[in-house]
Amino acid sequence: MSRRVVFLIALISLAVLGAAAVPWTLTGSRLTSAVSRHLRANYGLDFAVAGESTFALLPTPRVKFEGMRLSFPDQAITADGGTLRGELRLTSLLLGRIELSEIMLSETRITVSQAALAGQDWQALLKERLGAAHARRLILAGSKLRWSDMQDADLDKVNLLLNWSGVDEPLYAVGSASWRGETVALEKASFRPLLLASDQLSPVSLTVTAPMGRIALTGEVQLGEDPRLTGESLIQATSLRNFTRWSGTKLPFGSQIQALSIQGDVSMNRRRLSWPSVAVSLGEDKLEGTMAVRLDSDRPLITGTLAAEGLNLSDFIRPLTQARLGPGWSDEPIDLTAATGSDLDLRISASNARMRTLRIDNMAASVLVRAGRIEASIGRADLYQGTVKGRLALTSADSGTELKSQATFDDVDLAAFLSAVGEPRWITGLAQGQIVLEGSGQTPADLVRQTNGRIGVTVGEGELVGIALDDALRRVEKRPLLASLNWRGGRTPFDHAHAQLNVNAGIGTLSEGRVTAPGMLMGLQGDVSLRDRSLAMRAEVSLTNQPAKSAPMIAFDLSGNWDNVDVRPEARALIERSGAAKPLFGPRLEAAPAPSANAQ
Repeated sequence: MSRRVVFLIALISLAVLGAAAVPWTLTGSRLTSAVSRHLRANYGLDFAVAGESTFALLPTPRVKFEGMRLSFPDQAITADGGTLRGELRLTSLLLGRIELSEIMLSETRITVSQAALAGQDWQALLKERLGAAHARRLILAGSKLRWSDMQDADLDKVNLLLNWSGVDEPLYAVGSASWRGETVALEKASFRPLLLASDQLSPVSLTVTAPMGRIALTGEVQLGEDPRLTGESLIQATSLRNFTRWSGTKLPFGSQIQALSIQGDVSMNRRRLSWPSVAVSLGEDKLEGTMAVRLDSDRPLITGTLAAEGLNLSDFIRPLTQARLGPGWSDEPIDLTAATGSDLDLRISASNARMRTLRIDNMAASVLVRAGRIEASIGRADLYQGTVKGRLALTSADSGTELKSQATFDDVDLAAFLSAVGEPRWITGLAQGQIVLEGSGQTPADLVRQTNGRIGVTVGEGELVGIALDDALRRVEKRPLLASLNWRGGRTPFDHAHAQLNVNAGIGTLSEGRVTAPGMLMGLQGDVSLRDRSLAMRAEVSLTNQPAKSAPMIAFDLSGNWDNVDVRPEARALIERSGAAKPLFGPRLEAAPAPSANAQ
């Protein structure tokens, strides 16, 4: 063969290869119709093209459609605009058939109906499609996803890769999307479509990550009339507070919880998600037990029974401590919406629990949350050598927030309790009593101003710290005026102390107050203000052998803030007991200032 012929053949071959490699723009509808028939037969998708269609043979047979539209039956899924690129199977092409081995959608707008998807018989759809030739890979790039019947669930910058090598092989998926300005990554997902279509259990694996958390699942899934899933799961949130703020998910006390982890065996069906054995981490605390979420109602119901060795509840009482501002209370409106977004019925036990500096041992408690209502109760707990139980309920109402609380305590070490809550240890002894308070208001300050109820406390065999009444009584009998100069310091042992406070509109009035000690009796009267946490009281100290109607040996006033009580003896009573000084002031004696002491 001459060189000229070889050269001519080479030129013709190059021309053919070049023509095969260059995409051809097609104006007819034959290619579009062929691809449409393929998508309809194999995937049940309707296909239409508004823009250009191109075809190329090399390096692999491929097609491209611009301005395309794909739609699933019942408008469950539609994809509008953008570009569809597809690789063709060469063997099928040689036989005159169009079959896509790879599909890529880019820059498209996807609309999804959650209700329509839920209504599909996915098992039947899988059975219908298993015998058909399917693409081994689906790629979604730079697209947007919008839900027609779900709010705040739209995704931007959607990138997804689905790979299914063969009918007998598992389907794998990876991808990412932007949701509310944060990137959510599908790190891994896999299942076996053939097993699902055959009503068999399919292995399933799923891992989803976001800047604020992670979900991982491995187990088995089965479709059918009652789809179900079993396996092991891990749910992590670096800050549940930030997650609920970002995602808009309504979780009970979500705004009060920092790091959270839920790990354990899991099972799920249409009605219920449950962990028969679960380990829950709240910050550094570890809890174990069972949990479940009921899914067949408008408001999900979370139930659980959990036990912990140690439990820090400081985050949960933070709104109560934040309501206290200086000497008064906050004027910020009370809103229970964020804490009552879903229902909760939780029982918790802990060997020891902390509420900031307060420690409770052997606690058995429960928390109930319903729409606009929070109820927390302690069935029993050890509190500084004693026991305590109580209940607190907050309910949204037309008048604002209604509060109902009651508590009883027995043999509580008062000195240890006061020290734990940061108050001066001005009294010692074992206390028992009862507290019943109710109120309503738009703000904490308003609620306190409308609080009514009663508080009763009895203390046995203790001491008043910072005042020595027995020494003062001896000085009063000998030198009344000098007694006031030695007021500070010392202790006053007593046998029994009792106070009954009736609260009306945030002001507690002492209906009964007394302290008894060997040879001495002290009576109390006055008011305690819950509004500004202050008190204004008068104490009268008498000897037990005094005549019934005689004047008290000592009288003094207690006033000021709860954290800094000022104890001031009544000067007039001391002067009147001084036979030498009394005539100097005449019949009308005005009270003179006297040295005071702070109860510390």
